[in-house]
Amino acid sequence: MEKDYEKLRQYLSEKAVEPVYQLIVNHKVQLVITRQRRTKLGDYRPGLNGNYPRISLNYNLNPYSFLLTFLHELAHHLVWIKYRNRVSPHGTEWKAALKNLQKPFLSTDFFPMDILEQLQPENAPLYAAASADTNLARILRKYDPKNNNILLETIPENTLFCLADGRRFQKLGKRRKNYICRSLDNNRNYIFNPLAEVYLSD
Repeated sequence: MEKDYEKLRQYLSEKAVEPVYQLIVNHKVQLVITRQRRTKLGDYRPGLNGNYPRISLNYNLNPYSFLLTFLHELAHHLVWIKYRNRVSPHGTEWKAALKNLQKPFLSTDFFPMDILEQLQPENAPLYAAASADTNLARILRKYDPKNNNILLETIPENTLFCLADGRRFQKLGKRRKNYICRSLDNNRNYIFNPLAEVYLSD
């Protein structure tokens, strides 16, 4: 257990370590730190066949993204314990569980003021993922390690770009909060988050 406590100190702010550790112990979940996954920040697996329920989080999350993602996944655990798979994964029950889990952390002891303001109910609905709330995701990015990555929202329309996997696109117009981009490989249109990291294409 002491090893788990020390592991948390690598990923959380000092004041968040003890309450998060207690949540892990009280709810008997296993916390696993994984490589970066481009499609998700974390996930939850129920404890089936005698295994512990497992929460996995990407290793490269900043302390505030780490805490929010942990609470997101722990809410899935609480819903699973009570309802199994009889309710929607991000439905009313999950939103209520997440709201209760977040409540003790909504202070400047755990979050900077700009993140804290965005977490207030009147500013940020409980999305299925923090990345779905573009304003919150943009603020959280401020606390990531500095890098030279280019965000889709910063390049002009009609610019050609590619993704890390080599797929090539052209940025078209905006649809609500997201962008429509045309694939140069199959000529289909795709919806992109404005904070998607891209590489300029020749």
